[in-house]
Amino acid sequence: MTEASVPKPNIYLIGLSGTGKTRSGRRVAELLGWPFVEMDGVIEDRVGKSIPRIFEENGEEYFRNLEAQILEEVASRGGRIVSTGGGVPIRADNRKVMKLSGLVIRLCASPETIHQRLVSSALRRGRTLRPLLGGDAPIEKLRNMLNEREEAYSTANVAVDTERKSHDEVAEAIARAWQDSGMA
Repeated sequence: MTEASVPKPNIYLIGLSGTGKTRSGRRVAELLGWPFVEMDGVIEDRVGKSIPRIFEENGEEYFRNLEAQILEEVASRGGRIVSTGGGVPIRADNRKVMKLSGLVIRLCASPETIHQRLVSSALRRGRTLRPLLGGDAPIEKLRNMLNEREEAYSTANVAVDTERKSHDEVAEAIARAWQDSGMA
């Protein structure tokens, strides 16, 4: 493989829903002048169904397989800011794909902040919350999900705390992490 055929590394944003992956990701894409990919949106467009409907009609395994497929496609293109679904890093193969094709940045916030963000986002968008969180994303359920996913999330190259930070501040922290990574 020639150097010219190796895609530019991606920046993958991982973390639970409500940590700011999509909104901060859009902003860092603007800062760096890169394309932005929101994996859940790609899946919804490709399947023609909302994520909750995919879970309901096809099941979680089907959805996770779609995530893995989309991740492989994005990894092969390179040079993108990628907002992953919260469950993408659960699969070891997905973690490997991300590590081999870019910088993995974990966005973090407390369960209380995530709850507040998810509820206000659902109200603003007129949509239901994430399928695995239930209708009101109870704080205890969020805490349990964070604990269950800690091992997967902790494999990120960098962690950015989004607590009490604007999306612009988070985007700037992501851009700094990219510059400091040696991949830039």
